[in-house]
Amino acid sequence: MPLPMVHLYIAKKLADMGLPMKHSAQFYLGSISPDAIHMRPNSDRPMKNNTHLIPEGQKFGTVDEKEFTDHITGFINANKNSVNNDFLLGYGTHTLTDMYWSKLVYNPFKEKYRMDKSPVQEERPAYYNDTDVIDLMLFDECSWKDEVWQLLQNAACSDFLDILSAAEIKSWNERTLSWYGINKDKQHYPVKYITKPEADNFIRDFILNNSSILFRIFTS
Repeated sequence: MPLPMVHLYIAKKLADMGLPMKHSAQFYLGSISPDAIHMRPNSDRPMKNNTHLIPEGQKFGTVDEKEFTDHITGFINANKNSVNNDFLLGYGTHTLTDMYWSKLVYNPFKEKYRMDKSPVQEERPAYYNDTDVIDLMLFDECSWKDEVWQLLQNAACSDFLDILSAAEIKSWNERTLSWYGINKDKQHYPVKYITKPEADNFIRDFILNNSSILFRIFTS
């Protein structure tokens, strides 16, 4: 699904719109943490589905949008008294973002790749080539990264229910903070299937179409 800068752009836009929160560092940390499953040795698809709150037997690319939104709303309401609420709200925003990205960006990517008669990479590397390039571009042009990076560097990591450990969340946060510097000079193919304007439009449209829903979830 989208890489961290897409999630952080959406989180920052929500914060700038006045999303009620007490600890913005926890909100930003939550917005990247479902992917901390990648820090677990031998993680597999069922584990990733669990951290992304996908109902059993369903997939992001085909799940009903309203049903999934209601599912996330229920999850947030059920756990407000168990974990840091700002982290929880960021976490829920991430999973909703992934659901829409899967439908609006990833599914079209797969179709474009299928129609390509001369691909230069296998499907998975081709996807991550394009998303890596786009995330590096988002990072380079970002005016607020120093502010958010400082918040993430100081964010306390705790176990998240029985879904992720504090160590997994901390390792993923550290990886995110260092990834852009490590990969800024890495050689990539030119983007072929997903473009920077498509990512920009996705971020804009996600906020336009979902901010009122998210505010209602967060203030209920």
